This record gives sequence, C-alpha cells and structure tokens, in this order.
Amino acid sequence: MKISPSNHDDVIAFVNPATHNALEQTGDQLTDAVTGQVVGRVLDGVPRFVALEDNYGESFGWQWTHWDTIRKTAYTPSYGLDAVIRDRTRFDEYETEGKTILECGMGGGDDTAVLLTFPFGQIHSFDISSSVKRAADLLTDERLVVSQASILDIPYPDESFDFVYCHRVLQHTPDPVQSLRCICRKVKPGGILFAHSYKRSWRWMSEWRYKYRCLTKRMPHSWIYWYVNTFGKPLHHVNRVLYRIPVIRQLAWNFMPFFKWPELAEGAGVPESQLIELEKCNTFDALTPAHDHPMTSKIFCSTIESEGFEIEHFFDPPVSPLLCTARRR
Repeated sequence: MKISPSNHDDVIAFVNPATHNALEQTGDQLTDAVTGQVVGRVLDGVPRFVALEDNYGESFGWQWTHWDTIRKTAYTPSYGLDAVIRDRTRFDEYETEGKTILECGMGGGDDTAVLLTFPFGQIHSFDISSSVKRAADLLTDERLVVSQASILDIPYPDESFDFVYCHRVLQHTPDPVQSLRCICRKVKPGGILFAHSYKRSWRWMSEWRYKYRCLTKRMPHSWIYWYVNTFGKPLHHVNRVLYRIPVIRQLAWNFMPFFKWPELAEGAGVPESQLIELEKCNTFDALTPAHDHPMTSKIFCSTIESEGFEIEHFFDPPVSPLLCTARRR
C-alpha cells in the first residue's frame, strides 16, 4: 500500500486533522499515535479519511465513474487543459523544482496529471469523493500520494507545503470561506497558494443551473444521467443555433438546461462527438452537486489576505471565475 512518495527522505506525512498527532498504520487502519483513535483506513491502496458513501461530494464520484475516459483527452494538445492551468496559476513564474504541492479537490485526476508535468518533488492530492479511485488507477507517478479526505479536515500539518492548489472546488463545499481558510493554513511561510472560485455576479447567478438546481440536486443521479444522454445531442445542436443570436443567446444562458461549451475553453478543439460528451458531463456537473456557492470578489480576496497572504496575480472578470495566486508572508 503506497501512502507516501517513493524515494523520499523528507515525506510530508498524514496527521489526525483534529489533533494534528502523527498516524500509525495497523493493517488497513490509520490510528492517532497518541490517542489511539481510528482516523481512517486504507482501501484499494488509498488512505480514506471520510465515509465512503453519503458525503456531500459523492455526485462527483458518480460523475467520474460514468465519464471515466472523457477528459483523458485533456492530455492531448488539442484539449488544452495544460495551457489553461499554466495560464491560470502562473506556476511557470515560480521555482517548482523539488518543491511540495497539495492539491485540494482532485476530482478524477485530470488537473493532477497536468501538475505532474511540473518538476515538483512531492504531489499530495485528495478529494472527498470516491473519484480518487479513478485518479489512483490512472496516475502512477511515484511522486504522487492520493487520499480521500474533506477540505474542512485536511489530514496534513499546517504550514507544511510549498504550494497549495485548489481549482474548481471551493464553490462545491458547504462553507467556501472556511474551506478557503483551511487550504490557506497548509501553505508554508513564503509559499504559494493558487485558488479558484465561481464568482457571485448577477450575470453568473442568472445562468440556467441556478434555476433548476433546487430540484435536480435532490433527484437520483441516474435520472440526470438519463436526461443528458437522451437529450444531450439534440440540445447541443439547438444551443449552437440559439447562441448565434444575441438576444436569444441571453435567454438560452438563462433557461436552456444544457451546457454550451465556450468556443475558447479547453476542449473546444476536440471533435464534435467528444465535445457533446464534455457538455453532457458538465451539465451533469452543474445540476447534481449538493453545494454550489459562488463567492464575491471582496470576500474571496479579503479571506486570502486575512490569512496572511499577499496577492500577486488576480483575475476578476465581469462574470466568472475568480482566480488568485498569492504568497504567504
């Protein structure tokens, strides 16, 4: 069972998030070395610190089980995820050789695959959902440690990582501000934080997802899966027409319950059949999460700064998303 990077003398080890005591492994159980409390267990080679089912992020585990291969196109130049992450994080401007990074909310591991192209020495990635199994099966780099954990109870010591990365995650947690504070606290003094959040703007909040989510997030995931697979292809073609007409484009944005993939986004260059699958996946992603809580620009920035960071790069468009790279003082 691999729960730490290979060939490393200075491994960042798991701790009990409640006490910050070191953990010991006995069989498949992870216990607090001081109190003896069972904190988690290792299943399928992945340390698990949350309930395997019935957690708020499980719609994403379900999602990546049913779209297991769709974003593997992310590893091709035509998809462009690598370029998006490098542009958003500005990590190419920082020294990453041999550094440690914590990825908070790895989903199925697609962003993780891009982070592995940087020369980090250790890459620790976790997600609250069972999608970590997909990521662990997909990624075999010896520098990588995958775990299942909550962003509100991160099983690592405070101030232990050179970089902390959180992309497309905060809005899907029960308390985005507290989640942001939790990830900030894992950054070493002088270390780098990259954080992303949907932006609470009038334009973003008028999108169709916020009209239907109160109902669809309570539906069985299989129903939404049936909907996107049954109507996805025709709705893709309807959206292509509607979005060409400015007045009707706004109505489609407000009410059409199917994702229109932006023409300049990652994945826009893939064949149409793959594009439709991406739109199906993102529609499911929009309608099923238990939580979707965008932050205002003011709250996003003030939270980061109050945790002792100086913002070095900030992206705040009229609609969404918010992006920030900051250094801890």
